[in-house]
Amino acid sequence: MALDMTKYQKALMLLNKIESKYGSIVDCPEDDPDYVAIRKIYPSTGHGVRVVTTEDQIYRLAHEGYSISEIANLVSGNDGDIYDFIKQCRIGIKTVFKFRIVAPTGEVYYVRSLGQFIKVMFNYHPSVSVLTFLKAHRYRVREGIYRWKFINNGSYYLPPYLDKPVKREGIDSYVYEGGYY
Repeated sequence: MALDMTKYQKALMLLNKIESKYGSIVDCPEDDPDYVAIRKIYPSTGHGVRVVTTEDQIYRLAHEGYSISEIANLVSGNDGDIYDFIKQCRIGIKTVFKFRIVAPTGEVYYVRSLGQFIKVMFNYHPSVSVLTFLKAHRYRVREGIYRWKFINNGSYYLPPYLDKPVKREGIDSYVYEGGYY
């Protein structure tokens, strides 16, 4: 006769699954089903959380991959002051990707432009639509809004200012225009 698991045991089992997949819960995306299940068992109560300042919110949202206009919409305050703060503090803004591409070999790419992807990967300008070209080469393309925090480690990303895809290897592995920072 199997005993019912306690909430703690269920959460611990899910945590072990997450750590098996990502190495650490720190590297786990917030939309991972196991992480979501833990949050259903133990919702965030806000206890022990320090007061979050506007500056903290701006830094966090930029780090997660939100655009400047999205940050201005999400943070309460004067939009002009928010833009000025980002500029004055030289906060790195990550590209918000428009496409998720899965290669026939299984590699996953996040890109802003399908044309740039084809130019970089195939060194070619197709005479047909870029979508038709990719589908003919057995690539699967999904359009959406893909922010840095949801891109899994091991996936590739191609911002508009790079001439080759880069592999994501942790939350701090983003290559900004002009280099890392």
